[in-house]
Amino acid sequence: MVSNRCVLFLESLPFLQSKDVTMVIGEVGGAVTIPCTSDLCENHLVFMYVQRPGSNGNNPRFINGYHTNKRLYPKEYTNRTHVDPRQRTMKLWSILPSDEGLYECHIQYQTKKKQENIQLNVTANYSIPIVTVACDNVSCLVTCSSDSGYPRRDIEWSPNPPLNQSHWRVVNSSDVTDPVSMLFSVFSSISVNCSSGPRLNLSCAVGGALSQEHTVCEY
Repeated sequence: MVSNRCVLFLESLPFLQSKDVTMVIGEVGGAVTIPCTSDLCENHLVFMYVQRPGSNGNNPRFINGYHTNKRLYPKEYTNRTHVDPRQRTMKLWSILPSDEGLYECHIQYQTKKKQENIQLNVTANYSIPIVTVACDNVSCLVTCSSDSGYPRRDIEWSPNPPLNQSHWRVVNSSDVTDPVSMLFSVFSSISVNCSSGPRLNLSCAVGGALSQEHTVCEY
């Protein structure tokens, strides 16, 4: 008979589990729980270590852990992680883009060992895009920009009514990464041929953030 403690754990953590890797998603600045195992009915935990593998599988980096016979001293993650040996989890907060990647949980019971792999994907919501419009007698240059997002996303344009691709073209697309926060700012500019028809409403979107509609070719 499975105890209530086992059932509650399985229902309380939102994650996707494939054959070999458990996927979890965390937002920049927020917190996430790394589930090292769903098998809470296994008793006599000796230790649980969470680490990140190095390049080519060498020089793994210790994150945090638990040991029944000694105290562990994580360095880099001392003030950003907490291990719960009863739930077999590690909480990570103040998430950074650099936290994204693979985590390995090494668990030792009295009678067996286990390793679980967890992939943390980090996201950050982009700001509401800002649109600027500059027109002359024959065309309009429309620019869309958005910042503080992660990972990098492409800007998508939505003309209303829909335009044939021959009536507008992308003239520039670029991005900049903040060297401190590692968040992205993205930019896109399009040229609209105003001789193709009546005025047009344009909006742009990036990573789920949608701009206001702007009217071009009003002459």
